Parts: sequence; structure tokens; C-alpha cells
Amino acid sequence: MKNIATFAIFVIFLLSGCSFFDPKPKQEIKKPTPVNKTAIKGVITELSYQDGGYCYTIVSTDTTNAKLPKASFCSPKFYNNKGDLVYATFLGQKVESMLLIREANESVPVKKSRKNIKTKIDIPKSESISFD
Repeated sequence: MKNIATFAIFVIFLLSGCSFFDPKPKQEIKKPTPVNKTAIKGVITELSYQDGGYCYTIVSTDTTNAKLPKASFCSPKFYNNKGDLVYATFLGQKVESMLLIREANESVPVKKSRKNIKTKIDIPKSESISFD
């Protein structure tokens, strides 16, 4: 009888699992705040060195679809010179990447066109056709 009671208690404890213990409280997961990532394609109009970093001002050349008309931000790295056409992506006020599209001092090659040299030919005085 004692063995049956011990066996019954053991089976009840085995089937009940962890119901005797309090469950751990769930930790609230904080969602990260979204970072405002933006991009601009334009010309660097101002470049200055302030507080150990380079500050750029870019005026957009493409303002379709409600894109930024102008952007100002700083970076510890030097990217491009004033007057360069660039595509820049940045998070908040920090530059993530800046791609050079065209340099400011880039010279456009001049294509030399060949003009046909026109010569005057005299009008033929006679014309002969032979059917041999």
C-alpha cells in the first residue's frame, strides 16, 4: 500500500510539471527608436572644418518626390571638395556615406569635328555614253 501511495504521488508530481513554481515575469522588450536615414544628391556649396570634423552643406539638384532641397551635416572624415556633385546618405546629422558623381574641376573633353573639305568642280562640257 505504501508503494502504491508513493508511486501515485510520484506520478502526480511528474504529470503536474512545474505548476508548483511561480512563472518568471516577462521582461518588456523595448523597441529601438527608428533612426531617420535620409539621402541627398547635390552639389557641395560650403565646406568648413569645425570641432575636429568637416561640416558640409549640400544643395540638392534633384528635388522631385519631396526630396530634401538642402542639407547640412558634419563628419570626422574628409570626403569631397567644394563644388563636387555627390550622393550622400546620413543618419541624423552624421554622414553614413558620400559617393562622388562628378568632380568640380573635371574638364569636359572637346570633340573635334571634321569638316568636309569642299572643292569646286567644273561643270562637265560634254558627256558621252557608250553601249558596248
